[in-house]
Amino acid sequence: MFKKILFLFIMSISLNAKDFYYSFIDEDKKQISEFKKKKILSGNYKLQTIKRLVREGQLEDAYFKIIKFKEKNRLKILESNIIVLYADILYKRGGIKFIKEAIVLLEDGINTSKVQREDLLEAYRLLVVLHLNTNKPKEAYYYAKSIGKIFDDPISQAYGNITLAQIDIHKRQYEKAIETLYEILVKTNNIGVATVVADELFDVYVFAGQHEKAYNLVGKVLKKNIQYYAKDSFLALKKVDKLVDAGMSNFAVDILKMLLNNAVELESADRFKFKLANTYMKIAGKNKKNMMAAKELYKDLIARKNKTPYYEQVRMGLDEILMREGKIEPSKVSKRYLDSEAMEQKVILQELLNAAKKQNYEYINKTKKIYRKISDTIAKRFGYKNITEIFDMINANMIKFYLENEKCLELSEVLYVVRDEALEKLIKNQKSRNQLFECLTEIPDERSYDIAKNAFSSSRDSELYLSLEKIALLLNKADDAYDFVQKIDMVNNQKTKEKEFLYRFLVYGKLNSASSMKQFFRYTQKHPEYIKANENNPLIIDFYYQYYLYLKKYKDEEQAQIILNSLYKKQKEMNAFVYSPFVELELSREAKLDDNYKKALEYLETALKQTRNINDNNLANIYYEMINMYEYLGKKGRYKKTIKKCKALKKADNFYKKMCDKL
Repeated sequence: MFKKILFLFIMSISLNAKDFYYSFIDEDKKQISEFKKKKILSGNYKLQTIKRLVREGQLEDAYFKIIKFKEKNRLKILESNIIVLYADILYKRGGIKFIKEAIVLLEDGINTSKVQREDLLEAYRLLVVLHLNTNKPKEAYYYAKSIGKIFDDPISQAYGNITLAQIDIHKRQYEKAIETLYEILVKTNNIGVATVVADELFDVYVFAGQHEKAYNLVGKVLKKNIQYYAKDSFLALKKVDKLVDAGMSNFAVDILKMLLNNAVELESADRFKFKLANTYMKIAGKNKKNMMAAKELYKDLIARKNKTPYYEQVRMGLDEILMREGKIEPSKVSKRYLDSEAMEQKVILQELLNAAKKQNYEYINKTKKIYRKISDTIAKRFGYKNITEIFDMINANMIKFYLENEKCLELSEVLYVVRDEALEKLIKNQKSRNQLFECLTEIPDERSYDIAKNAFSSSRDSELYLSLEKIALLLNKADDAYDFVQKIDMVNNQKTKEKEFLYRFLVYGKLNSASSMKQFFRYTQKHPEYIKANENNPLIIDFYYQYYLYLKKYKDEEQAQIILNSLYKKQKEMNAFVYSPFVELELSREAKLDDNYKKALEYLETALKQTRNINDNNLANIYYEMINMYEYLGKKGRYKKTIKKCKALKKADNFYKKMCDKL
């Protein structure tokens, strides 16, 4: 059903433009009586009163008055005007029942010649839009073409073409409708026709998505002929709603201000004031100026001694503003309007915004499910596209708060619900990114990593690649980590390569191949300065261990001894949590080869003290080495005591335990 076409607004203008004139001569061209003259004048006055009610949008009142007048009227001279006006009211009331009644009324009036020629154009134009509203474009087309056949004056022909364009709009043939309407606009020199055409063009531009053209057009119409809307508040208020929906609320406000300034009756003024206040609230969003303008209008209405018909709605609007200003607690507002779902949503949204302002993120995360019911309409009223946009904002601020306060655990929970777009925006902010990467190296998040990886696929920032390499390692993405190694080499920033050295060691280790480790240690031998640069990194202990084994394998004994001593020193210095006495055993053997048995024993004793949770097999190894040295040094007491300790090991099952048992 094509409800967007407001044909009757145009018809009302035409009706009002005509002077009601009767010659007071009957069918036989005889002067009628004074009594009948008074009846006609009285009937005409009542019709004008009903038309005024229609113009002011008081359709229900107009509806009951026209029915009553129609039933009592006995003057044929008024019958045509009554039929068209009644059909106009039925159309404007809306609803399929009233529209069908209007169609029957008009078609019967035309077929029985009750509708006179002076009202025929309006009747045909009305039938076009009525049939379109019942989705019968063929019937509408019949009446649209009839206008062109019956009337030959330029203005009537123009209105006939306008109805054809309305049919094209109904069929969504927007370009064809635009072409027809624009042709009328170019040819006509009648400002009334031009304004009607422009009004239709605005609608079709909006439907066609040509909002810039619609915006420019309505601006010109209001500048040249704003009185077009002033003459019919029903038409004007419908236009206001269209403008607000199209995002052109500044024009809607202009029309409402004009209606308010021109209002004569207090009832109409209140109505326009209420509509203007509501429009300000619809477009207020985060604009306090608009909200304050609405507040003043609401206050004027509520201050009236005699309550307006909108009193309860005005009070609700005023309470909403006071709540949004922070002058009333949302909970109090909620209690006042228990039956209003819209107010409930506004209250919930305000509570959410209040909690976000106070950084009460724990509360928000606990109660987030209740916010799903907030509609896009309510979100837009507060200045947001939808609840998703609000949570994007809150999540961004929440992440920023957790980052600044180093709350990585809480952050990891939030990252699961943040949309990709919002997370990407956060990652592209250098300060936030660095803080985020710090947390991700503590508690890695795969989705955040993937977004960062894609966002910076073509970066030249070596520090960024180093951060991503660390996170990839934590997520066991060895191939990704290796890609970042290559990118760091490509950028070739020496400071970054120094910091990256031990992470590269981990990457090559994750590749799980002898050739990869061989490649890494060759890289190490080319850059011994990187070892020194990383002496205080705990990873150096594992590096020393692996490097020592590599050097031993390739018979570089001198360098191997240096690395082994560095490893031992670093373990003690860092109080490393060591599970194996490997280093001490190796150093002990080296000392023994130098005939330094005292030093060799010291290493073994250190191993017994420093190694955590040492297993029986390692203990058997240490005890056996100590037994041999005690024997060589002639320390019989310690020799025997250590043999007992070795034999007492229950879980040992290796070569050293077997040798102890034979002693």
